[in-house]
Amino acid sequence: MKKTLLVLLIICVMSGVFLTVEILRTRQNTAKVPEINAIEKKEEPIAPPTPVITNREIIAKNLTLDNLTPEDVAYFLNLDLDAPASSAEVLEKNLAKLTTFSGLLQSASKDSVTIAPLFNAPESFAFLPTSKIERNNDEVLWEKLVKGDRVDLIALDGQVVKMVSSGLITNAELGETVSEATSLPPELVDKLLKGDLKGLEQDALNSVKTYLTSYYGIPADAVDAIINGNFTVSQETVEQLLLGKLIGVLGNTQSSNVTPTTES
Repeated sequence: MKKTLLVLLIICVMSGVFLTVEILRTRQNTAKVPEINAIEKKEEPIAPPTPVITNREIIAKNLTLDNLTPEDVAYFLNLDLDAPASSAEVLEKNLAKLTTFSGLLQSASKDSVTIAPLFNAPESFAFLPTSKIERNNDEVLWEKLVKGDRVDLIALDGQVVKMVSSGLITNAELGETVSEATSLPPELVDKLLKGDLKGLEQDALNSVKTYLTSYYGIPADAVDAIINGNFTVSQETVEQLLLGKLIGVLGNTQSSNVTPTTES
């Protein structure tokens, strides 16, 4: 009997121990859930990405010089205007170092230019492949510069960023302009500007003849006859080559060139 009671007592004690362990384990698992939720609640929201500042924005904000555009600066510094600025501080410092210089052009070469201001000593600046040169509102090479031109120059550390020059139109520039406007060969325009009318007349006739024969397919002998005032070309040839209007134009031109005579 005593043994039976002892066994029952041991069983009760062990059951109590197991029950206590399960209760403690359940409480621990239950306590972990609020801790996890608390950790999740403590996480801060993700901040939005910082807006990207481009080279264009920095240059536009800091550029205050006349005759200079953001494109000029970007070209000189070899920058992509719309790319993110790698170092906004460095770019701002470079822009702050841009200086202007005005005066008369004293000399120029492929490597440098010398400007003489009104009251100060002449100063030289280095040309770089990225330096921009303008003369009379046209972008030109340094060879087009003329001594005595009025110059406004923008430099960075003694190097030309952009140079704006203005002066008298040269014969070469005039010849180029007339040639482009009239589609005449530059050699023909050059003779016209030099007053070589005798040479110009023959060259002009040759140009007209070449134009008519090559572009319109008119035979050379027919053109020679018309130019020489021989209007006995057959009607068939005239109709075939559609020279009726051309003959009329040339005839009117020759009539207008005849000097009227006066009887004494």
